[in-house]
Amino acid sequence: MILERRVAGFFGVVMLGLLICILSVYTISSGELLAETAQQQSVYRLTVNETRGTIYDCNLLPLTGEEKRWVAAVAPGVQTASDLSRALGSDGVASLASLLQDGRPFALSLPSNVSGDGILTFQVSERYAGQEQLAAHAIGYLDGSGHGVAGVEKAYDDFLAEQKGEISVTYQVDALHRALAGETPSVSDTSALGKAGLVLTIDKRIQRIAEEAAREHLTKGAVLVVEVPNCEIRAMVSLPSFDPDNVAQLLEDEDSPLLNRCLAPYSVGSVFKLVSAAAALEAGLPPDTAYECTGGITVSGDVFHCYDEEAHGEEDMRLAIANSCNTYFVNLMQQVDPSLFLGMAERFGFGSGTQLAPGYLSSAGVLPTESSLRIPKALANFSFGQGELTATPLQIAAMVNAIASGGEYTAPSLVEGTVDAGLNTTSTAGRQEPVRVLSAYHAALLQNFMLASVQEGTSEKYSPAHGEAGAKTATAQTGRYDENGVEEVHSWFAGFYPYDDPQYVIVVFSETGTGGGPTCGPVFQQIADGIWDTVLVP
Repeated sequence: MILERRVAGFFGVVMLGLLICILSVYTISSGELLAETAQQQSVYRLTVNETRGTIYDCNLLPLTGEEKRWVAAVAPGVQTASDLSRALGSDGVASLASLLQDGRPFALSLPSNVSGDGILTFQVSERYAGQEQLAAHAIGYLDGSGHGVAGVEKAYDDFLAEQKGEISVTYQVDALHRALAGETPSVSDTSALGKAGLVLTIDKRIQRIAEEAAREHLTKGAVLVVEVPNCEIRAMVSLPSFDPDNVAQLLEDEDSPLLNRCLAPYSVGSVFKLVSAAAALEAGLPPDTAYECTGGITVSGDVFHCYDEEAHGEEDMRLAIANSCNTYFVNLMQQVDPSLFLGMAERFGFGSGTQLAPGYLSSAGVLPTESSLRIPKALANFSFGQGELTATPLQIAAMVNAIASGGEYTAPSLVEGTVDAGLNTTSTAGRQEPVRVLSAYHAALLQNFMLASVQEGTSEKYSPAHGEAGAKTATAQTGRYDENGVEEVHSWFAGFYPYDDPQYVIVVFSETGTGGGPTCGPVFQQIADGIWDTVLVP
């Protein structure tokens, strides 16, 4: 028995020793884990602001991030509420009660700079300028998670997101993430990385001129300014515009403010007579081809009229463009093979969309088929830009640019390339080579026809103050009528400036109005004068 008790006692001692060892190991391990956890909890990193790649104009002037605002990193203390009240007022501070009581550092937008114990303020860039944002439709906007969902913000979303910078503040905190008294927080500011970004062909000066003119005269419409001969878009305006920071409420707006009307298809009307004239000239018909306009013409039993059934009398091609004579072109295009006519339209870019950026494509519009143009009525309508034909303001701008540049078509472009944070070019956008669509001689004739429109025709009242311009108006039927039975028309004014040395194409479109001249002409005139004063004359 004694022996058994001694053996049992021995094993008991051994087991107790093992238990002590296990507990010691556990205690040591637990202590190390707790120490590690405590160390992890001893710092708290607060992100105050994040940046995204900047979007620039062609002169490397920022189109985003111009507006500034104040943000603060706040570590709640005894005087914090009192210090914040100077900027926020008592009501504003009251709304922060839970954050102040919690005691953890937090980020806060402020209306002005605030100083105080535990408050670090920073002036940061606001992505957009609200309702005053220039080129809103070209740029687009972001969703709630900061990803681009329209315009170049969407097309270059991955690239712009990669150019990320931020401001952060790191605090020494206790186990409850409250900043420790007497410890100075450290600030990290890499926001300058967001200066890298995307360069557009937009010229900020011209964009502002175009937007001011459009808003003064138009309600719903579009304005495009492209530079001759490269067809680089210097201004892109769509009305109504929108605030990129508040788009959710606009999704159901009947005026469709989020629609970029520069890239949407519309009835064209008489601006298309420039294509008709080009096709006729290239087919060998001379510019002095004459026709007696009586105000109407019958084709296979269908009667086509000039505007208000006006009889223009005997006209050649120049006067027919100047006076916008429908019957002249109905008669003229009966002498041109429909396949050649349609081919000319296609070479001018009609019926094809333009990719302005990856996934950022303008509408192709609608061209009639060659078989449909064998039907006399369809050909007659097509002759003066009516019927099935629809086109975008961008297509009209590219067509006029081809005429102004001596007969070479160049696809419109919106993006120049990318830059790093030092504004050094890192890539350039590809460009399509110009394609000759008509002879330089015939392009010069069309330029002269457009000059006649400004000097003595439908564009006469809207000549720029300095120098001459070439232009063509249009009042396009839509087949839609208002509650009073009045047909809604689309109004156009498309031209180039200056005449002697074409440098800019200006296209103005309105979904409403009374005609291309009175509705859109003042916009063209104001933009041309603004370009002269701001860009052409130092």
